[in-house]
Amino acid sequence: MSERPVVEQRRTASWLATTAAGLIIGAVEVVLAIAFAALVFGGLLGGRMPDGIGLYLGAAALTLGFLAWRSGSHGVVGSVQDAPAAILAGVAGIAAAKAKDLATIARQAGLKDYDAPDVFLTVVAATMVVTILCGVVFLVIGRYRLGSLVRFVPYPVVGGFLAGTGWLLFKSGVNAATNTQVHPLYALTHDVGFFAAFESLFKYHLGQLLAAVVFGVVLLIAVRVIKRPLVIPAVIGIGLLVFVVGMVVTGSSLDEVRADRWLLGPFESARLWQPWSFRAITGADWSSVLQSWAAILDAVFIATIAILLNISGSEVLLDRDLETNDELQAAGTLNVVSGALGGVPAYHALSLTALADRMKVDARAAGLIAAVIPLAAILFGASVVGLIPRAIVGGVLVFLGLSFIVEWTWDKRHVLPRLEYWVVWVILIGVIVWGFRVGVVLGLVLAVVLFVFNYGRVELVREAAFGATYHSNVDRPASERAELRTYADQVQIIRLSGFVFFGSTNHVLEVIRRRVEEAPPRFLVLDLWRVSGVDSSAVVSFSKVARLAQATGFEVIFTGVAEPVRTQLARGGVTETDGLVSFEPDLDRGLERCEEALLAAPPSVDAKAEHPEGGSPDGLPAALAAHLERLGLEAGDVLIHQDDPPGDIYVLESGRLGILTTTPEGMRIRLRTLRPGVVVGEVTLYTGVHRTADVVAEAPSVVLRIGRDSIERLEAEEPETAAMLHRWLATTLAERLTDTMGVVDALLD
Repeated sequence: MSERPVVEQRRTASWLATTAAGLIIGAVEVVLAIAFAALVFGGLLGGRMPDGIGLYLGAAALTLGFLAWRSGSHGVVGSVQDAPAAILAGVAGIAAAKAKDLATIARQAGLKDYDAPDVFLTVVAATMVVTILCGVVFLVIGRYRLGSLVRFVPYPVVGGFLAGTGWLLFKSGVNAATNTQVHPLYALTHDVGFFAAFESLFKYHLGQLLAAVVFGVVLLIAVRVIKRPLVIPAVIGIGLLVFVVGMVVTGSSLDEVRADRWLLGPFESARLWQPWSFRAITGADWSSVLQSWAAILDAVFIATIAILLNISGSEVLLDRDLETNDELQAAGTLNVVSGALGGVPAYHALSLTALADRMKVDARAAGLIAAVIPLAAILFGASVVGLIPRAIVGGVLVFLGLSFIVEWTWDKRHVLPRLEYWVVWVILIGVIVWGFRVGVVLGLVLAVVLFVFNYGRVELVREAAFGATYHSNVDRPASERAELRTYADQVQIIRLSGFVFFGSTNHVLEVIRRRVEEAPPRFLVLDLWRVSGVDSSAVVSFSKVARLAQATGFEVIFTGVAEPVRTQLARGGVTETDGLVSFEPDLDRGLERCEEALLAAPPSVDAKAEHPEGGSPDGLPAALAAHLERLGLEAGDVLIHQDDPPGDIYVLESGRLGILTTTPEGMRIRLRTLRPGVVVGEVTLYTGVHRTADVVAEAPSVVLRIGRDSIERLEAEEPETAAMLHRWLATTLAERLTDTMGVVDALLD
């Protein structure tokens, strides 16, 4: 675990400051727990909301205490979470609606003995399943060190999911404030118009609606403008004060305000928490829960993405490294325990972590103190919780929803590329119009489309000019090099890279067809050395290239093909065929094959008849003939040994020489092949360094040797002849350097 020591200045705050931070964090957590309980239980199950509040307050206390113990030393503060709670509301709504429908059908059928499942316990069971599954997924990801999985989800798709979650939170905040029966999925599950589902809000609950929205907007503006850790609890306190002042100014009594449903209460029971999760095991309608599997997976998916983002954000916030997989396992254990007790998903909270960090307090101590506040609310505060205004609770949810929406639709407009920015909007609109599940599917489809589009725009095809720039590592005399340059249009070189798949293979085929139509080559060299893999569409395209070669009369040479890719090509019918398709181990060997075939053509054969292989090399001064010693070599003879001291130079008169080197691992690598008329050993003559490679005869050969002593004697006795020798060697080196620089420039382009 890469972790810096705990920074001491975070613990320099007094116990008074730590206690104050803990009380503030605990108070905020109480409001959040109540808001999420109102979100899940306040729509179809308004009468059982106090029991739901008790469950979520218990989850809040457990979250604060457990994460303070496990991760507080790292500066982390935990919280029940908004994103999965918004989806959980949909799960609860679907499960509750199905349970009620079963009861209605039973009554209509006259089944008097039908034991209707408890709708509240069914929602509790759905909550248990979601939270425990979240815990299991967190544990598995952490246990198998898969914390980097979030990087495989495109950033704009994550943003679209979070923006869609913000819309659900906004609607849920309106529902919590107005105590309406319109559930976030009501319009979908009851087949009513989108705007008709919210008609009663404006007709009967306009005051509560405006109060919640205004409070949420004010809280959002305050957080974005003031940017201080205490702004949220301060605005909540001011909101409560404004509500009390409004009661006094309007002369409304507490009973009147309660009767108009402005408050969460009254609660029938003074005890908030009861072991409802254990009763749900036998009293819930589990078939209704299981039928909500798609929404359950949505909630788990969102929670997984959110925790990974929160852990990553906590590292930036705290300016320290966190071990993602360890943090996942801590959150996983928490959610398994909390889910068994009926709690909502919970994990690292950026806002509360920032509060503890900016107040420079010990996050572990502050978290443990904060855990006492929801516990006190459970034990002693049922009547006090019932006095909390719905507008405050709904306003907090509205604020959270607007935060997500504004961040991804406004703040990111100049951060994301235009295409990715519109992906966020498409997912958000999909969630608004068709629901979150459709939005999730739309997001995943867009993720694939975005990948195909972006990867398809990557330039995977690079064309290279044969002769002047790209040629084999065979050193040839100047006459042959000049001749090969005249055949530049006879060889088309196309280098591919990356993964060739259906999104890019059509472009490859178009490039090949265009080149063949412009100037039909004799050889088409497809270098696949940088290709990591191909799909079936790519194999079909390569098969079309082979058919095009057969129809047009050129040969396709595949070079550098990895064995898995070659196996896949063979399955698709792309196999070695004499004169049509061939495979070479690398581009060097492929180009050598092309060069040998071109030089063996009739014009080249006629030219070689006029200048036989045993003739003098191009440019070699005739005056040197008396100073050259002819040596014969058999195949396999070593002419020069690697690491030998500098010495003689040699000119290949006939045969073929190979330049090979040995790597530190003992591997033999061919660097170049020398053809007749080429000089070797001249570099060390001038640099004075030891030989850098072995020179081995690949076939019976004849070389012309001029010793170092002979060169020194020429310099002393025949300076003009020595000068001609040095000019010839300098010209040879310059030509090689020019060729090398051309290749380097092409590779860097």
